[in-house]
Amino acid sequence: MPLFSVYAPDYTDEDAINRRLAARTAHLAKAAGNPSMKIGGAMLTPNEALDSPDASKKMAGSFMIWECENYAAAIKMLEEDPYWSGNVWDKEKTVIRPWVSPVPL
Repeated sequence: MPLFSVYAPDYTDEDAINRRLAARTAHLAKAAGNPSMKIGGAMLTPNEALDSPDASKKMAGSFMIWECENYAAAIKMLEEDPYWSGNVWDKEKTVIRPWVSPVPL
């Protein structure tokens, strides 16, 4: 089956982190029970925080690799995620693209 990369940045309004935290348990449970989820996790900001262990880090979105029958199935999976319905991920900036890997996932 085809693989898809999903880049889903969070909205950046003041209440975005509260919506993320409110939907987090449901989002993680859905991901854990989904065999189509090959890998996924939170993107952090700022990038400089990676070079400084004491720097403040916050979640700024998600990146995932999904295995789906087709693009329509990937869209459906996205729209059924609690982060999507909970207005955590920025619907205008989220991107799904076909993805290939040189090694099996």
